[in-house]
Parts: sequence; C-alpha cells; structure tokens
Amino acid sequence: MQSKELPSIKWPETVTELHAHLGGSVPLYRLWEMGVEKGVRGIGKGYDEFINLIKISPDRVKDLDTYLQIYDRIELIQSGPESLRQSVIIAIHGVYRTGGMRQLGPGGEGGDPHPLFRIGRLELRFNPLKRTGAVFLKGEHAGLYDADRIIKAACAAAEDIEIAFRGKIQVGFLFCFGRDMTVEANKVLAKKINDWKALSNKIIGVDLAGPESVNPLSDSTKLKQMKEIFDSLDPSLGKTIHVGETTHVDIDAFVNTIEALNPRRVAHPIAAYRALRDKKDDRGFKLLKERNIACELCVKSNLLTGALKNLDEYKGFINTLDDYGIRYSFSTDAPALQVTSLAEELLMLLSNKVASPEQILRALKTADEISFLAKETI
Repeated sequence: MQSKELPSIKWPETVTELHAHLGGSVPLYRLWEMGVEKGVRGIGKGYDEFINLIKISPDRVKDLDTYLQIYDRIELIQSGPESLRQSVIIAIHGVYRTGGMRQLGPGGEGGDPHPLFRIGRLELRFNPLKRTGAVFLKGEHAGLYDADRIIKAACAAAEDIEIAFRGKIQVGFLFCFGRDMTVEANKVLAKKINDWKALSNKIIGVDLAGPESVNPLSDSTKLKQMKEIFDSLDPSLGKTIHVGETTHVDIDAFVNTIEALNPRRVAHPIAAYRALRDKKDDRGFKLLKERNIACELCVKSNLLTGALKNLDEYKGFINTLDDYGIRYSFSTDAPALQVTSLAEELLMLLSNKVASPEQILRALKTADEISFLAKETI
C-alpha cells in the first residue's frame, strides 16, 4: 500500500500500552552493556556481531519460531534480580519517553521534540522463571537464580519508577506461562504468581506465550493440564493468551483453547481470520463476540513473523473485527528490538489507510477500557 497524506487527528494526552514484552523493551546497546557486565556467553565476538545476532529484522525473521529464538539470549542477559531490575527500569523509562514519538533514532533513542502523546499506563509482560538463568526449563529447580527474588526485584523497580514519575505513569506486570515449558514448571509459576499477588499490586494478570509449534494445545490432555493451571490462579488476575498467531493453531484448537482457558483478552487471534477467509468458518469471530473478548494487535511484529502477509491483509483483518463488533487495541510488542514506538505504528496504519482516524482513536479508548490496571487518574 502507498503512503498518503496524513489525516488530522486529535490525539489523547495519555494512552495505554497493553502489550509489551520485557525482552523486547530494552534497547540493544543496553542489552550489550548488561551482557558484558555479567560475562554472559554467546553474545558474539564484539558489539557489531551482537547487534546482528539480536536485532529483529525481516531478513532474519521468517516466522514466529525464528522471532522467539532471539529472546533466548535476551532472557539470559536479563536473568537474575539485578539485571531484571535494570531491565524493568530501562523499559519503563523508554516507553514513557519515546512511546509517543513519531520516529526514533537507529539505536532506539528519542529525537522527537513534540511527541503525539505520552504512555500513561503500561502493562509489561515477562516470564519470571525464564529469568532464573535457565533458557530451557526442565523442572522445578532449573536455573541459577531464585524466582522469588526476581519477582520481588521487578515489583520494587516498578514501584520506585512510579514514585519518581509522580503519578504520570502506572505500571503492572503480566506473568507469562510458557508453551515451551514443562507442566511442572508452569505449575511452579502459578504458585509463585498466587503467592506474590497477595504481596504486591504490581501483578495484575497472566498470559500464555511461547512457540505454538512446540505446543499448539491441540492435544486434549495438554489443554486440560493448562486449564488446571489457569483455574488455580487468583480469580482477581486478568487473563490474556497468545493464541492463533501461526498456522500451527487451527480453528478447532483456537476455539477449544479459548473455551478452556476463558481469557478476557487474546493476542494476535489471526487463526480466526484465516478460517473465515479460507474456509468461510466464522466460529472464531463468533466466539470472540459472544464472550466479549478484546483483541491485542501488534502490527509490525505480526508482519515480521508472517502472521499476516502485508498491510492490505491487515486492513482486511481489522475491518472484519469491526464487522463482528469485536473490540481491539494496537500495541508494539517489542518496541526496542524493532526500533519502533506506538506512535510510529499508529501513523503507519493511518498513512497507508489501513485504519481510519476513528478506528485508531477507538482502539486507544479500548486499550484504556480493557486494561487490567486499576483505573487511576494519570
């Protein structure tokens, strides 16, 4: 699609960022500095090679699996209480400072003196067990660092930053269960989440993430196990899940997963669009509408992983959500790794006529409404 002249739009003063992964929210040069300081292996033979290993770009990412492989090194660099604390502080500062900027520098630094808006509320998600120093968790005691210390460090960092910003940004964490983790490890994480939910208001929800190729939950036994884990959680926690981002999840697995885990939101529910487009099967859209489930859309990452081929397809996806009356929001997913901002992604949609000003403003309002963060005045 060809870029056109931008329509005028009255941006809100502050907006909500619903879907940002901690692993993708720390700039590359900061990850390099942290890796060097910790003496982490596997970060390349110097800075330039490290950048080539870590940077997310179309020539390196072929699908969701290759996209997620980059996170293995990042999660190792971010492992341990101190590194986790640094990562959280860097990510929150970065989102607040650059989230509304129209264009970023090559390293992700901000250079726009007149941002369109500020990020006033941030939901930041990560998997605490993958910050224990074990990239591939195979049991309860895998990893070098203590998960409780990691969770405590994250919550304390968020609280410190909120104090420093004097109420201008509100932060909450979503902890991610792993499709690529053992059932035992996910059960351990569920217990940690419940324990720490009673101690900190920074823990606001849970997510299911990881490669769908490893565990699409099409097996009824594995789905039952994940349902038991979700059912064991504190009922006050918000629930969202990544489901249907790849062709590994067909429409039956998509529907069954949502019915079993009962989320309030879903991320990248493209399986529903594929089924309707290719087979005239609208069960996915009907289910989202009937359950009033809102959708989290991350445009650039969906295009990078090939979940949708181009902006024309994305326009069709968005319009179909509107046709069925399904609410959606736009987010960045991995702003630092993709060197993007929420403002830049929204302007891309507007300039290419993928979304109208009305759709953009409605999506921003939806993000405010469906956030798991407590409603507070920013």
